[in-house]
Amino acid sequence: MLSEAERFETFSPYIRSVTQCKEILRDLNGTWGLISAIAEISCPTEAATILPAMEATKKGFGDLESKLTSQLVSEEIKKTCLELESKAQVSIDILVRNLYERTADIGFLATNADICNFVQACINGDRTGRDSINQLLDEYGSKYTVYDDIIVLDTDSRILARLDRNTPTVAQSISDPIIRQTLNSMEDYVETFGKTSLRPGIDRSLIYSKRIVDPVDDAVIGVLCLSFRFDNEMEGIFRSLQKKGDKAVMLLLNADSAVIATSDQDHVPIGRFIEAVPEGDHYGVISFAGRDYLSVTHRGRPYQGYAGQEWYGHAMIPLHTAFGSSASDKEINAEILRHGDSLSPELSSIVATAAQDINMFLHRVIWNGQVMATNEHGNLLSLKAILKQLRSMGARTAQALADSSSKLHTTMITSELRNAESIARLMIDIMDRNLYERSNDCRWWALTSEIRRILSEGRLNADDKAKITDILIYINKLYTVYTRLFIYDIKGAIVAESNLHNDPVDAVGRQVNAAYAQETFSLRSPQEYRVSMFEDSWLYEGNPTYVYNAAIRHIDDMNKVVGGIGIVFDSTPEFKHMLEDCLPDKPGSFGLFVERPSGRIIASTEGSNYKNGEILWIDPDFFELQEGTGKSKIVLYNRKYYAVGCYSSRGYREFKTTGDYHNDVAAFVFIPIGEKAETSGSEQRVAIAYPQEPLTGDVVDLATFYIGSEVYAFLAADVLEAMDVTLINSLPGVKSYIVGSVMYCDNSPDGINEKIPIIVIDGRILTNKAVDFDQPEKTAGAIIVVRTQVGPIGLLVDGLDAIPSFEKSQVQPVNELLRGDGGYVKSLVNIPESNTSGKMLIVLNQDLILASVRKQ
Repeated sequence: MLSEAERFETFSPYIRSVTQCKEILRDLNGTWGLISAIAEISCPTEAATILPAMEATKKGFGDLESKLTSQLVSEEIKKTCLELESKAQVSIDILVRNLYERTADIGFLATNADICNFVQACINGDRTGRDSINQLLDEYGSKYTVYDDIIVLDTDSRILARLDRNTPTVAQSISDPIIRQTLNSMEDYVETFGKTSLRPGIDRSLIYSKRIVDPVDDAVIGVLCLSFRFDNEMEGIFRSLQKKGDKAVMLLLNADSAVIATSDQDHVPIGRFIEAVPEGDHYGVISFAGRDYLSVTHRGRPYQGYAGQEWYGHAMIPLHTAFGSSASDKEINAEILRHGDSLSPELSSIVATAAQDINMFLHRVIWNGQVMATNEHGNLLSLKAILKQLRSMGARTAQALADSSSKLHTTMITSELRNAESIARLMIDIMDRNLYERSNDCRWWALTSEIRRILSEGRLNADDKAKITDILIYINKLYTVYTRLFIYDIKGAIVAESNLHNDPVDAVGRQVNAAYAQETFSLRSPQEYRVSMFEDSWLYEGNPTYVYNAAIRHIDDMNKVVGGIGIVFDSTPEFKHMLEDCLPDKPGSFGLFVERPSGRIIASTEGSNYKNGEILWIDPDFFELQEGTGKSKIVLYNRKYYAVGCYSSRGYREFKTTGDYHNDVAAFVFIPIGEKAETSGSEQRVAIAYPQEPLTGDVVDLATFYIGSEVYAFLAADVLEAMDVTLINSLPGVKSYIVGSVMYCDNSPDGINEKIPIIVIDGRILTNKAVDFDQPEKTAGAIIVVRTQVGPIGLLVDGLDAIPSFEKSQVQPVNELLRGDGGYVKSLVNIPESNTSGKMLIVLNQDLILASVRKQ
């Protein structure tokens, strides 16, 4: 795995936002250097005090820029890798789930009574049943369209019947290791991938095989093989995961890293060897055909205990196209973006704390410089010009960093949005594929010869009902996604059932009154089926579910309906598992299946406050999606922001795509990305419009600052310096309004140029509010060092404001009447330009403040 430095060096040239950020800050750094050089030339004495601060500011911004760009690279990689991981993991996981169903098919079909009887008859020399067995295979193949061939063989490797009758090998003996391996296997199935003489003219086939045994004495009498439409299935999986303009290629690799399926044969052909990303690494950079690719590799996750062969989903994209923007980037709402800091507490801490510290430091440097410029020594005009440029550079640099931070937030949010939509697509895809199997099962089981024969006779005795019950129980034990299978006669009365979980409901003898029963009797062919609404059913203990139905036809006349079969899908746990298997590993995430356009929730996971049956009230855009499309948005729910992905059902193969069945369902996933920022209850600081220079006549310079939300001032001539609050040393046993002491060195021309301790008074003493002794130590604000008649003292304030100049006539000393009861006021300043009507600026008397503290 690449180190952080290697990762930055490898990927940053391909990430436009990082390149732009570095170019802007490189230009700003050059300007910082130019200002420093000018300051040294034009006002060397004054510059000596501010140049170290300028260098520290530049270094602070540089360090923050480094952290931001490094984080931006990481987030861009994460965003692209989430897309690649989705393609790689989903492609292999969907395949594994699909192939799990094939292992159930081969196990059940190999025990089919008609097939077993046909093989036994062939062994005895009777091949008259081939037409009927061909018809049976045709019916199976027309429903389970995932197979391109079904092959029935005897123990001498002779083909007795097959679905693909365009391959002229019936009655021929086949020499293939699959047959011998299957005959000798006691396993439920044998899975084989590669070239086989069972499928001549095809480079490779995925075959599921099982031996056929005589149901009477368990003697092995033949082999059944199901040939899975592997290339067709992989083409469909890749197509469903690919977006317009997608530059990524998806592959399926075997254990040797050879390509066995590809989304782009021209780009990466089958048979090529690709360097897989080692297990445990999130991504890798590989070289292929002279280009570098960002790639991910994932092993399929086992499903219901089935892991399949050692195959891997692999997705890769050229580095030069890996970090482009998409439509979802542009959909980021500016309102939501302002809450982006809550997406990553670590990032928020880096950006907010570092930027605040740097800006406070820079503001203090400028404030001190302006104080210095009010004194009557040195090159004042040059110093003021330097300070003005310094302020401008600080603002430009801060803006550049804010822009980088904004891009970073956008990248992070977009990653979550893309991930949410991909997860929702996987959820609904799994649902569609699962229910496709249910539609197949009911139609196939309706063709069971023994059940058809019994219902065709009309009157059912106890033995007949027992035979049907045994068949249903046998099937239900193999297919545990159903809680109950039931057979009803032409009058809608249930004549037999299986009850997998032994629930207290006895269905036999009861009437199926639901509309789907009568609709089932009207079905015109064995290809058709009916599904109930997702509604409460007494067949499912009063809970909502789908009941799949197919007509049972007369044993001698396929046009005559003699009853029906109903299969009750165990929707509550099955839908919940589908959703849970797809959820990201992020606390607070939850998933939903929702009917459209009603918004009724039919399934939900833990962690959701929604209950099944409730209505999901959410942005209507989600319910207006076309079938088979998706969308992701930021949604505020329960005072939290979520990346919400939605994808609507598009069906699978013939299921819901041929007019057979319409059921508009969408999957939703909610991924938490941050708490809703609370509006601060603190007072807004007063903003004062100060007079603009140049001023005529005598002027007075003031040093203004904030205590709470109010602005106060000292005469600038009395102010020595603003210091960092972190320099405060606590003092034991002092009053609460004495926050401690600092070591101060007065380097002014009149100063003693030695470090001396001075006390720091809490500025909140001016507000007439009690000072909370237990309040946490302040890390913001500043210490204003000001001269008094007995030496300098420090005043702890909440923030520095400006060094404005006023005409002397605007600064009015308090009269004698007020002086005796005027608190700490030295002068009052009328500010007619202020946006606060009647606002007076209070100039404080530091000697009165010190005297008051000494008295208390």
